[in-house]
Amino acid sequence: MLNSTKNSVKTPLRLILATNALSSLTNQFMQLLLPWYVLFSTGNVLWTGFVGFCSLLPNIFSAVFGARFIEKIGRSKAMLSCEAVQFLLLSSIPVLIFFGKDYPWLVGGIVFISSVFDAPAELARTALSPTFSRYAGVPLSKTAGLVEAFDGFMSVLGPVLCGAVIALYGLLAAWVWCAVFCALIVTLCLVMFSHRKPRQLRASPSYGEVWRAVRADRVLWLPILFTVPTFILGQSWELVLLPTYIYERGFSSVYLGLLGASFGLGAFLGAFVFAARAERFTFFKLLTFNYLGYFLSVAVLYFPLPAWVVLGATSLCGLPFGAFLAMIKSVILLRTSPERRSKTLGLFAALTYAVESVCVLGLAAWIHAGGLTQMLEGLLFLFGALVFVSVLARQKEDFWEVLSSEQKKLFTK
Repeated sequence: MLNSTKNSVKTPLRLILATNALSSLTNQFMQLLLPWYVLFSTGNVLWTGFVGFCSLLPNIFSAVFGARFIEKIGRSKAMLSCEAVQFLLLSSIPVLIFFGKDYPWLVGGIVFISSVFDAPAELARTALSPTFSRYAGVPLSKTAGLVEAFDGFMSVLGPVLCGAVIALYGLLAAWVWCAVFCALIVTLCLVMFSHRKPRQLRASPSYGEVWRAVRADRVLWLPILFTVPTFILGQSWELVLLPTYIYERGFSSVYLGLLGASFGLGAFLGAFVFAARAERFTFFKLLTFNYLGYFLSVAVLYFPLPAWVVLGATSLCGLPFGAFLAMIKSVILLRTSPERRSKTLGLFAALTYAVESVCVLGLAAWIHAGGLTQMLEGLLFLFGALVFVSVLARQKEDFWEVLSSEQKKLFTK
């Protein structure tokens, strides 16, 4: 009887972790599939960057308006409805390919509309995590670490699986797999919706109030500010840089998948360690290693190195990334009150997608105009400078040490 009660309490948390994991697998699968499809169909790097830009652009606005949507109808219902719409849209792509109507602009348009619903679904899942963690009696930093660990693991599985499916069965089969993943996500959301605890929706603060609260909290906005440079090579690494590197150097989609998987393996290990030992981390040391990881991930593509060296170094680059991303999400969730949480996450997501979408298009244009080598040299200089800045910015009072003590107080309430 006791075990049954304990399992029922932990069921919502397990469901949200499983949904996050499967959603991450789908995203990682598509992050290889979409640019490879466009690059293979058109042979144009600029087109690839443009479609990648279109897949990110809607998230800037839907992240902001999605927070209001979540507050209006509830987190579980918002998540289910958004995932269902994405399933219907993405399932139409293999149908178009089957009938020979898979025009790049049309597929790009479908992905554009689908992206409108992606950010609200992710926001709803993230906003549910603190509640389900509290029900299960699990520290929030551990939940955030597990989410990022699963994301890292799926970053290994997704690219490898996609690369293998494309190589063995072609693009049509890969899009069918993507549709199946979306169907499974909707199924998990339905199960989670049936386990929800209906609650009275409370009046939420305006975006103006949330923005003023963020600006007044130095322990919240300053870590976010240090995170912004990582968005430069966020989605651009997977949507533009790696596909172009593979295409121009004459490698296969399988190697493209292995490169994405190598970074994901490192991110998985880093996030897993953070989940287990969050209290041992400090913000500024992890920030320095994260910038250094970005520098190294570019350096191994710039120099003519053996494939095994590139794959091994890329795995090392993912270690600080996984831990740092888990830390930043923990910072936002721990430092934000429940009534401001959805809108704060929405503002952070909008900032993320705004920088990443501009950089996807900008880096693609840079490669188109100056070539891959020149762009890699510019990124090496940028992240080398950021490593130096992060060392100088270290302070006696570390953000994460402050929040770790706050988490202990919150967890013992």
